Formats: sequence, C-alpha cells, structure tokens
Amino acid sequence: MKATNILMLAVGGLTLTTLVSCREQKETPAAMMGTMPPVPVAVMNLQQQDVDIVATWFGHLRGVEQAGIRPEVSGKLLRQVYVDGTHCEKGEVLFEIDPATYKAAVDQAAANVAAAKAAVLQARAADDRAGQDVERYSALVKNGSISEKTYTDAQSAKKTTEAALAAADAQVKLAEAALEMAQINLDRCTIRAPFAGLAGNATVSVGDYITANGPALTRMSSVDPIRVDFTVPGKEMLSEVLSEAYNPHSGDTSPIEAFELILEDGTVFSRKGRVVAIDSEVNSSTASVNFVGHVPNDEYRLRAGAAVRVRAKTGEIKDALLVPVRAIVTSMNHRLIYVVAPDGTPRGIDVQPGRSMTLEMPDGKGGKAPMLMQVITGTVGPIADQLKEMGIDNVTEAPVIVEGTQMAARYSKANSGLRMKGAKEGFGVVIPRPFEYTVPTTTTPSVTAKPSAATK
Repeated sequence: MKATNILMLAVGGLTLTTLVSCREQKETPAAMMGTMPPVPVAVMNLQQQDVDIVATWFGHLRGVEQAGIRPEVSGKLLRQVYVDGTHCEKGEVLFEIDPATYKAAVDQAAANVAAAKAAVLQARAADDRAGQDVERYSALVKNGSISEKTYTDAQSAKKTTEAALAAADAQVKLAEAALEMAQINLDRCTIRAPFAGLAGNATVSVGDYITANGPALTRMSSVDPIRVDFTVPGKEMLSEVLSEAYNPHSGDTSPIEAFELILEDGTVFSRKGRVVAIDSEVNSSTASVNFVGHVPNDEYRLRAGAAVRVRAKTGEIKDALLVPVRAIVTSMNHRLIYVVAPDGTPRGIDVQPGRSMTLEMPDGKGGKAPMLMQVITGTVGPIADQLKEMGIDNVTEAPVIVEGTQMAARYSKANSGLRMKGAKEGFGVVIPRPFEYTVPTTTTPSVTAKPSAATK
C-alpha cells in the first residue's frame, strides 16, 4: 500500500482537504484550481469627481434686533393697539397707558414755566431801573448834587437786580426742563415699537396697573433678515474654514461665502445666509469660535429661538475617488475595498477612508439615486498605481465589489496565499453583476396616509 499524505489548505474560514499520492506531491498548487465555485458579487465602478468639503454646525435663531417692551411710566393700561404675533413698523403704537395724571403734570409744569418767565420780566424791569439810577447818579455825583454814598448804594442795587434777573432766568430753565420731563412722561404713556419686527403675545390685559421698568409687556424681534448664531470648533476653524483665499485685511467678512439652514424637521430653508461677523477669540470653555449670520426671511417662516443646523462649503477635493460606504471592509486595523481584476479574481486594496457624504450616483438601473459615498485614498500607494498592477488602467473602470465582499475577501486571501506558493492562476473567481441600489424607505405604515385604490 502506497503511503499518502494529507494536505490541508485553510483559507479565511474555508478548509480544503485533498488526498494526493507521493507521485502527486510534485504537482503545483495549480492542480487544485477550480475546486471552488465562482461567487456572484455586485459591483459598482470606482467613482472619481470633484467633491465639495461640507461642514455642519449647530446654531439657533434670534432677531437681529430683539427686546422686551417694558413700560417707562406707571399707570393703568387703557388699550392694546397691536394684534398679538403680528408685524409692527418702527414707531407703531403697541400700548396706551392712562395719561390723565401725566397730562396734569404737563399742564402744571407749563404754568410753572409761565410764572418763571413773568418773574424774569419783573427782574429785568427792576434791573433796568437800577441801571438808570446808576447812570443818572454818575453825573450828579461829579457836580456834588448827591453824596458819594448815594451813588455807591445805587451801584449795589444794580448788582442785586442783576443777580435777581440771573436767578429768574435760571428758574425759567428749570421750569422748562420740568415741562420737558413731564411731556416725556406723557409721551411714554403711548408705547411704540422701537424697530420694525414681530411683536409677541402681550403679557398684560387692559385695566391692569403696570409699573415703570416692570415686567415686559411683550417681546419684539426683527426677523427679516433673521440672525443665526453658530459655533465652529477651533480645530476645524484652523484646518478648513480659514484658507489662503480668506484675507480679513481686504474687507472679507468671512471665509464662508454662503451657508444653508437645516430646520428642525430636516428640511433645507429656501434662502441662503451670509456670515456678517466672526468673534475675534476662541472661547476658552468650548474651544470654538462664534459666528453670526443673517438669512433673508421676508415670508417670516423662521422665528427667533428655533434650533437649526448650519451647513456650508469649506473647501473642495479635486478628483476624489469614492465608493459606497458599504463597500469598505474592516479587517483588524485595516480598511479595504475589493476590486474584480481582469482575470476575474478579487483583489484587495488597503485604503484610508475620508469624508462620507450623500451624492447622486448611478443606481445600476440606468438612473441615479442618492447614495452614502466615502472618499478613499490608498495607504500603501496611490490607488491608480495599484489598479495598473492588476491590469486596470482607468480608475473609473475598476469594478468595486459592493455586495458579496466577505466571500470576495476570503477568495482574495486564498489567491494571495497560493500566489506566494508559486501558483500562476487564482484559487477562485467571482462573477460580477451590476450593483442595483434602492433608496431606503420606512417600513412603518403611515397612520394618516389615505388608502390607495388597490388596498380598498
């Protein structure tokens, strides 16, 4: 009986057992080719295109101008003029406070002004008489008709009347200031919009007694344009947002030309915003930089206080190579994609995944669909060079395996092992077919959806 040896070939979880005789030991591993059936896989050609670098940050909306409308005088609220939640122009009347007390104060202050002015007339007349006496006594004292004392007393009286006139003039100014203050308080009984914007719901009712500088009667926000405050991490600010093209000395407000608003329901607002200010410092507690943007809001769809996400282009990757995210296989600390070589064998390429993004890509059915794609670069060397070694000269003609990657990985590992043993052909091949992509849809039936004719 001839001795036999048992040759065990274990490859990535696949175990092949072949009994060979001593005279068969000299045959190459190529004798074992074809023992594994071809594996069907779904492929999609490697994509190459310019890709925008897009970043998203969290922010919140507020009015460019916003304020709590507080009373500056106390009194009973007579009337609310505006309608809650409506747009008000600058200077438009919002509330009216009972003006009776303040009107009386104006009348009293006006009377005080009149009395002060009358006192000025009396003081001026007395001053004129004193001046005439000094002028007349000046000639008489020279010829000895009056004593020197009489002339001196006249001069003293003139100084007294001048002082009295100055005091009377000062009283007029005080009275006029009091009248002006009384008029201001009277005007404050009519509360007006300090700027154009939306006025919120009133917090008081007609008949309430309100106090000066008390709680806000309502709040107003200027929302066209509306302001968005968002923060950019300091590291991201340095590596992406600040580019060589941005020069603040030339008057550039921001390196971000425009941005989009993603609302709380996931929709993108129809109007784009622009950055109007960047904080000069990195916040020490959050390690981020504060940005301020303005977004047109002429239809008043956006309201202050809402949380939003800000999305903006911060750069571009030229001739980026992309694959569907699901095409990347993780093995230990490596990330690989598998390409079908011209000989039908799967070949692995060690890659470094970059940014992921949703792009319109061929769906394998003649159309396009939004797919989650990932930018990749080669870790060992340029991907294009590795493809050329496989016999693929054009990167966009490289069929990347998207479905069936686990079996393709095992075949690739087996092929590699056999090649190291001197095999000229592969251990196993794959049968590629076009990858057909279907956009994910929810499986939860809609409660509010109307039944179709087919389901009735």
